[in-house]
Amino acid sequence: MSIPKEPRQIMINLMYLVLTALLALNVSAEILHAFHVVNAGLTVSSEAISSKNTETFGAFDEQFKNDPKRTGPFLEKAKRAKQLSDEMYASIEDLQREMISLSGGIIDNETGEKIDVKSMAVSDLMKKGELFDDRNLEISTNLMINKGKGDELKAKINKLRSDLLGLVDNAQDKKNLESQLPIIAEDPTEKTDGVVKGWTVTNFEMVPTIAALTLLNKYQNDVRNSEDRIVQYLFKQVNAKSVVVDRIQAKVIAPTSYVMAGQEYKADIFVAAYSSTVDPEVYLGSLNPNIAKKDADGNFIELTENPVSGGRVIPVAGGMGRYSTVAGGEGIQKYSGAVMVKGPDGKPRYYPFESEYQTAKGSAVVSSDNLNIIYAGIPNPFSVSVPGFPGDRVSASATQGSFTKSGAGKFSAVMPGSLVNQKVSINVSVQLEGGSRQIGSQEFIVKRIPDPVAAINGTITEGDIPTSTLRAVPGIGAILKDFYFQGVRFDVTSYECVYIPKRQDPRIEQNSGAKFNSRIAQFIQGCKPGDQIIFRKIRAMGPDKTARNLNSIPLQIK
Repeated sequence: MSIPKEPRQIMINLMYLVLTALLALNVSAEILHAFHVVNAGLTVSSEAISSKNTETFGAFDEQFKNDPKRTGPFLEKAKRAKQLSDEMYASIEDLQREMISLSGGIIDNETGEKIDVKSMAVSDLMKKGELFDDRNLEISTNLMINKGKGDELKAKINKLRSDLLGLVDNAQDKKNLESQLPIIAEDPTEKTDGVVKGWTVTNFEMVPTIAALTLLNKYQNDVRNSEDRIVQYLFKQVNAKSVVVDRIQAKVIAPTSYVMAGQEYKADIFVAAYSSTVDPEVYLGSLNPNIAKKDADGNFIELTENPVSGGRVIPVAGGMGRYSTVAGGEGIQKYSGAVMVKGPDGKPRYYPFESEYQTAKGSAVVSSDNLNIIYAGIPNPFSVSVPGFPGDRVSASATQGSFTKSGAGKFSAVMPGSLVNQKVSINVSVQLEGGSRQIGSQEFIVKRIPDPVAAINGTITEGDIPTSTLRAVPGIGAILKDFYFQGVRFDVTSYECVYIPKRQDPRIEQNSGAKFNSRIAQFIQGCKPGDQIIFRKIRAMGPDKTARNLNSIPLQIK
């Protein structure tokens, strides 16, 4: 049997045991009166406990108004405990009414008439009148033993105990409460009159009616006490995992502190609470996805196991972790970890976190306002940047032609020859949280690539040339001078060759392509010092697919 902690309850239980023992000796008026006194005391005790339970539920309701999400599950269990206890209390009350009716009922102290046992609570009946036959030894025996009501009561009592303990999830807390709940009906283990009697016989065989009623009242008192223990436990669990804090500060967290004109600025403003006397431990490192779980809203749940795999502990001062690092690379840099604080029970609790920041290389932009030129027909390399944004979040496009991205912040513009001398705008945008946003635009003019220079052997454009040098050259080339775009090529498409041997008539030959045809090759192989060769009407084609008329190449053979 559980031992109650309240002195009043201990005294009432001891008095009941003493009076029950005295019954075996003699059922005197004094003993019966003592049972009446104990019964009245139990009634007062039950009422006090019921009042306490009402206050606890009032506090529960206030807590629910303030924090329904946390309080709700425990309040529901508390209501279930009350429902189970009320049902058990009423069941015992029905047994008391039946026993009172069998003993002749209650006689009103003022009118001398019998009171309807269903007209009020049994406790009020006992206050208003006197039990007609309080010393009858057979009523409790017939009702509780012969009719089996005692065994039914025992089963209900033990089921209530099991159901109340079933509302406790924590195994250790349940074990502790098992020794605290007074409601229990156990068979004695010691012999009485040479035999081991069961719980029903021990408590209800040949005992006066008032003694049986007092015992039932005692179990009603145990019901209320047990309800109180469970409800009090559940109420404490609402804040059992809450961390004690002594400092509260307003905090502002924004996705970025860099905002452009016209861009929407967003921030979360909230109150952060922390302890200035007990520093947490802050672990920085990768989170174990099998441990660090999120709820339906995408927030990390509280953990009892460290979710950081490896990692390191960062300094903590004034209850807050101090994280610093040297920024490297470009773009989004992510980091994660967990904060460990100890709860009121001394057990560690872990709160995972993830965050990120952006890094960008420092840069200076220098440009000439008079040379915003794009050359037609070739890839024009561009570097596009927006201060405060990494290259992978910057994009650009052209109003005409092709403008493609080749890397982070790198682009290539290709304009057709049809756009020569026309203006093209390059539009720059950045990728923000809510989508893409245009930052600015710059205008360029499309220009034709300068004409190349026709040359022999890459350098000779006129003048004297040895026969050996000319004979070693396969044809005419087109060379771009002082043009710094790499890989730009012009191909000679046609020209006319005029061969003037010394003291002879000129000979003219048309040529298609850059390479000398067989006729011109004969001219070159047969030329002698003093002869002249003139390459004229030279035409070439470049990347922009427009034909160019190039310079003539007059040569004197030496």
